[in-house]
Amino acid sequence: GASSMDVVRLVEEIRQKCGGLQLQNEDVYMATKFADFIQKVVRKLRGEDQEVELVVDYVSKEVNEMTVKMPYQCFINGQFTDAEDGKTYDTINPTDGSTICKVAYASLVDVDKAVAAAKDAFEKGEWGRMNARERGRLMYRLADLLEENQEELATIEALDSGAVYTLALKTHIGMSVQTFRYFAGWCDKIQGSTIPINQARPNRNLTFTKKEPLGVCAIIIPWNYPLMMLAWKSAACLA
Repeated sequence: GASSMDVVRLVEEIRQKCGGLQLQNEDVYMATKFADFIQKVVRKLRGEDQEVELVVDYVSKEVNEMTVKMPYQCFINGQFTDAEDGKTYDTINPTDGSTICKVAYASLVDVDKAVAAAKDAFEKGEWGRMNARERGRLMYRLADLLEENQEELATIEALDSGAVYTLALKTHIGMSVQTFRYFAGWCDKIQGSTIPINQARPNRNLTFTKKEPLGVCAIIIPWNYPLMMLAWKSAACLA
């Protein structure tokens, strides 16, 4: 308890002395040597730890009294990119058969790239090393962003799946928001069980279960509730 208060004080003093530089307690716990910690502070001051800005090409449409912007490329290793062989296909609005836009048609090569990137992120990435409470905070933030942009998302969902807009707003998007919030609450409550298997003295043997992620998985997203199905599957994995 005392040491954790010292960490909080150190983080706060760094923020005050370094022009509002934001640190987390984990930045101290994960750099326990003074030299390592100073290097982390210097890198943050230089902006070296900032992520590269995500570049996204959109297809824009005027619909439902708003401009909706829809990415159309593959999303692999944190970037939007065309399919390896450049192929595309038409994604259709099922209400009238019109083409919404051309979408990148992923090949086996693209799938292999995505799986390799996901495996690398699973084994070496920030998410798996992150404090469970911080994971929960970020998932709550994602739910807030979904809710803030629910009208645009519902409009895109209605175009893509053929759903009635009000249904997409309440169900497709609304339930996605609630799903991410539900699993965000589980992040720091995932635990196993300790099970006595022999009470005989002197050993009093027991066994225990431990819940942990297996690794990369492929998630199939049906056409009828794309965002909601994505939320049901990916929120649990992220938690």
